[in-house]
Amino acid sequence: MWCNLTPWPQVRFIFNGVTYKWSGWFGCQLESYEWQTLPAGTTRSLKFDCGKPSIELTIFSTKREFFKVRTTWAVSNSGTHDEHTARIYELKHALASLV
Repeated sequence: MWCNLTPWPQVRFIFNGVTYKWSGWFGCQLESYEWQTLPAGTTRSLKFDCGKPSIELTIFSTKREFFKVRTTWAVSNSGTHDEHTARIYELKHALASLV
């Protein structure tokens, strides 16, 4: 899907009617735009068809932008740095398998 703000294409993913976009590495990994501000600590499970368990994401930050709320999502950062990195790569590879 093309984004009007950038000159290159961006991949968007739709889970349960919500559109997500890859956002970065450490900190938040996915970004979505919601109609309302979700409470802190809200989690969502993304279920992929890979036969693996779903990936849990928690709200990282929210910011109102005009009529919608920009919501960023992050995988759990518990454990060591290597475990956190492994969870990020797991999410990235699961999303890449959909493209």
